[in-house]
Amino acid sequence: MRPHIRSLSRHLLAAGIACTSMLSAQAPREERARVAIDSMMRELVARNRFQGAVVVARGDQVVYRGGFGYADRAAGVPFTPDTPTDAASIAKTFTAAGLLELAREGRLRLDDQVTRWLPAFPYAGVRLRHLLVHAVGLPDYSYFDSLASPGDVRSNEGHLALLARTRPPLPFRTGHGFSYDNLAYDLAATVIERVSGQPYAEFMAARFFRPLQLTAFVRPARFSAWNGTRTRGYQRTTDGVTDHDAYDLEGFYGADNIYLSANDLQRWVSGYRGVLRPPTVRAALAPGRLDDGRRTGITPGSWYSTNNGRQRYYSGHHNGFFSIAYIDEAAGISLAWVANDAPPFWLQVGLTRALLALMDGRQPEPLVPRDLMAFAGDPSGSYQVPGIGTIGIHRQGEAMTVTLGGVRYDAFRVEPGLQYVPGLDAALRFTGSGGSPVLEWDTQLRRVSAPLINPRRRPPAPAVPRRPPGPPSTESVATGVDRSAQMSPRVRGQ
Repeated sequence: MRPHIRSLSRHLLAAGIACTSMLSAQAPREERARVAIDSMMRELVARNRFQGAVVVARGDQVVYRGGFGYADRAAGVPFTPDTPTDAASIAKTFTAAGLLELAREGRLRLDDQVTRWLPAFPYAGVRLRHLLVHAVGLPDYSYFDSLASPGDVRSNEGHLALLARTRPPLPFRTGHGFSYDNLAYDLAATVIERVSGQPYAEFMAARFFRPLQLTAFVRPARFSAWNGTRTRGYQRTTDGVTDHDAYDLEGFYGADNIYLSANDLQRWVSGYRGVLRPPTVRAALAPGRLDDGRRTGITPGSWYSTNNGRQRYYSGHHNGFFSIAYIDEAAGISLAWVANDAPPFWLQVGLTRALLALMDGRQPEPLVPRDLMAFAGDPSGSYQVPGIGTIGIHRQGEAMTVTLGGVRYDAFRVEPGLQYVPGLDAALRFTGSGGSPVLEWDTQLRRVSAPLINPRRRPPAPAVPRRPPGPPSTESVATGVDRSAQMSPRVRGQ
């Protein structure tokens, strides 16, 4: 054998041994994570704290996949990682991707006025890009409750017709304010249909569901038209597990009403860059901005994002249903979990952080409710929140707004002592005794505290209170039932 070939052989052998060592070292790490995650999930189930499914992956390898409890308790149908469930506002990530793909193809422009594609839309000057960044301020679904005929299917076209007929005033100049907006995404879905010539469900299936081998589907409006078993929504009360289900007669889509499994959500978030072209990905993960350049908390692709989009997530909450899809591309970790038993907020954020900690080999935080002393006074003022910036809190009566980077967001009470902020995906608690509150800022990625640094005795009047449209809200529909019984409506990033 020639000397340089011998040398090459030695290098290849050494590289092979090193690679084998790395793989053997990696295997125990992933096995330890799998065992730890399984132990944590089974402990939650034993405490009657979880019903749903979890999928966690590193790179292309699924490290953990498990399902617990029931999709339909009465029928005894088990909940598995393949169980389709109401993903609520995660539908927005699909709708945004579809609109941005059509823009990349030159079939529409994001600067097009909505009226170009939807002539019945009653507001001039609203552009397609405004829909994606929640910069219009359209009313939420509850606005239509008294306008729609009882027993009729509620649809995108029906809501558009009612909007055109009543033309409710908008709360701010288009493009110059933020208000979490479900209806805007339903309109975006209708634009997709007009431009593509395809029904929304078929467009989604052709562009995203089939290429990624998802079992996802857009739900039928009527429960009676459902094929197969329908996953039911529940909640845990002092009387046991009770119904907290989706609503019949929901024929609207775009902001919600896509059903996905935990497996589907993990494939979606991990396959996002593969199924979309690079220009679309860049547009989707760029910062959301108002017309004057102020940055908002949600990207045009409907993601909460850090590290230039390499770490991102979105979640959805509707009545008993919660879901989240998360990825950290730098760490190679993706995960999804879904539940149909109305998990409390401390579990919604705590479980995601605990799964990430176990994948990193760290000890997770305890998954238990936190007993904190609520601040009894007015928390209005400024807080320097680590990793976030200076937050302004303004409370007047029961209404509260949060200001970050010059953008004002409405906050909504979702449980005693807890305010949720759609657009920032943050839950706020004010603790402490005496005259100085401490703000606890809680998200899927971190929980940090900040003392009051600049009290404001006479806060400015907040924006007109609006019912939470996304995460903490819980829209009401044809039934007239108030969906705000649980935190997060159909968005989160809800």
